[in-house]
Amino acid sequence: MIYIKQKITTNFFGVSRINKKVRKSLMLLLVLTFGILNFGCNKDSNDDEYYIKYEVGSSTIYTGGKLDVILSNEKNLNTTLSIKTKSNWEAVVGPVKKGFKANIEVSEAGNNHGKLTLSTQISVSKNNGPFALKAIDDSDEPRTNVQLGYTIDF
Repeated sequence: MIYIKQKITTNFFGVSRINKKVRKSLMLLLVLTFGILNFGCNKDSNDDEYYIKYEVGSSTIYTGGKLDVILSNEKNLNTTLSIKTKSNWEAVVGPVKKGFKANIEVSEAGNNHGKLTLSTQISVSKNNGPFALKAIDDSDEPRTNVQLGYTIDF
């Protein structure tokens, strides 16, 4: 059998030098780990991509009605579409960058005799994550148009 003796000296407080070295190494490792986590996870916001989901819902007692929808597309130009009343509709636009101004305007394209209810909402997805609701205009009151906007700021 071989025995290895190691001389451990202690200071005034009874702490060995080995423990000081281990503590110093652990402290350095801890500082480095926090530094990597703090700076390594920060992503340049210029690389972020966003997708905009526009949603429209309408109801009326009349059939065959139409709605005109004007929305901001990924080139920040207005796109006009025609959709049916009494249905739920959605469209996804993107990718876009931070600062994009998402706008949607829905108006009656015919006569629903003042019995039309409209709801709109804008949701945003960042870097292919889940969509988060950012703006909503929902009302049970009859109306013939609605406008909604949201600027990406996160």
